[in-house]
Amino acid sequence: MAKSTERVTKSKPGAATTRPRAPKLPPTISRAALMVDGSDTLVRSITHQHFVLSGLLDTIRGGFASLVGLSSFQYVLMQAVGRFSDQAWTVRSISREMHVTDAYASVEIADLVKQGYLAKVVNPDDRRVSFLELTDKGVSSLSAIAPIQQMVNDALYGHLNSHTALTYSNELSVLISRAESAISVLNDVAADQRQAALKTHLRRRRPTVR
Repeated sequence: MAKSTERVTKSKPGAATTRPRAPKLPPTISRAALMVDGSDTLVRSITHQHFVLSGLLDTIRGGFASLVGLSSFQYVLMQAVGRFSDQAWTVRSISREMHVTDAYASVEIADLVKQGYLAKVVNPDDRRVSFLELTDKGVSSLSAIAPIQQMVNDALYGHLNSHTALTYSNELSVLISRAESAISVLNDVAADQRQAALKTHLRRRRPTVR
């Protein structure tokens, strides 16, 4: 049987490369103000950048959390309780701020209390509610990693100053609010689709009257 005479040729520097054909897809936005030359490429680029950035930030958070021996969520929770102490943190406020269920927040908080990082202080005005605060162990644990946080965050936010950082923070606040609205829209669409699917299923099961 004759051997194949095919050879793999290397492309020469400067030679044109063949790229896969780009499919023609409908735009993912409808607002003309966000279109560039009739394309949604800019918004798609922003969305992709958010995805990449979220993964990188997750890695950083995970690194900080591992220094204390906690999960990423527990680390963020402790930072919130310790550094945003002007807010009265409870299980409910944590779950709303972090966009998790009350049950999940309760389990994670209970673990931090058990390990001695957090303490619950009963609200004198409503004994059904407990406020969260860092214990001495929690304070010392976060204080111990602060020098590392300084180096990492200086590298992460080195392109900002107090003015540009404030502008960026305000934009993020708006985007968080818009994301919450977007989730509501998505949930409404999903609910409508489930309702339509249920009606179709019931119609198919309905016996034929003769």
